[in-house]
Amino acid sequence: MKVMEKKHREKYKNAVLYFANNLNLYQLGSTKLAKLLYYLDFISYRDRKCSVTGTFYYKQNFGPLAKDLVEIVGELVEENKLEVKTREIPDGRETTDYNALKSSNESVFDQYETMLLRKLVNKYGDWKTEQIVAKSHLEAPWAKTEGGGQIDFKLSFDIDDFDVGAEEEYKREDEETIMAIESQFTK
Repeated sequence: MKVMEKKHREKYKNAVLYFANNLNLYQLGSTKLAKLLYYLDFISYRDRKCSVTGTFYYKQNFGPLAKDLVEIVGELVEENKLEVKTREIPDGRETTDYNALKSSNESVFDQYETMLLRKLVNKYGDWKTEQIVAKSHLEAPWAKTEGGGQIDFKLSFDIDDFDVGAEEEYKREDEETIMAIESQFTK
């Protein structure tokens, strides 16, 4: 077992609880939980040069996966803070449900981290797992890492979510495109 700083371990556990508290069983399965944690850490690294949970991520078939996720979930179950159940869904596959038995302790997060957790829930809460998997596969951290390899946080620059500079650039490009189209119709 890798020894993780207590501060990071508490943030990791409370991030899992935060997602389990704020997303229902139809919105949160194992793969989506893994992607939300990935975005939490990689967007934080992009913006502040530090992750929230302090863990590492590896390239797996369904996208980035946190090294310690199974261990952290197991600890939360043992502490009676999280219930994990497997069930069959209509297409015959199995899914894992996460039911928070305790609220997350948001005091372990700073203001930026709390805001990022909320933004992730608001943006991705209603996304299907397949959508968030496909999105993660298009970005440099996953695309530029060999199968099974550790994903380099320095590749987080390619994640545009909540990046004010990127959003402003896209808005400007959209406005220029609209102006160009409109100018074609006014001639």
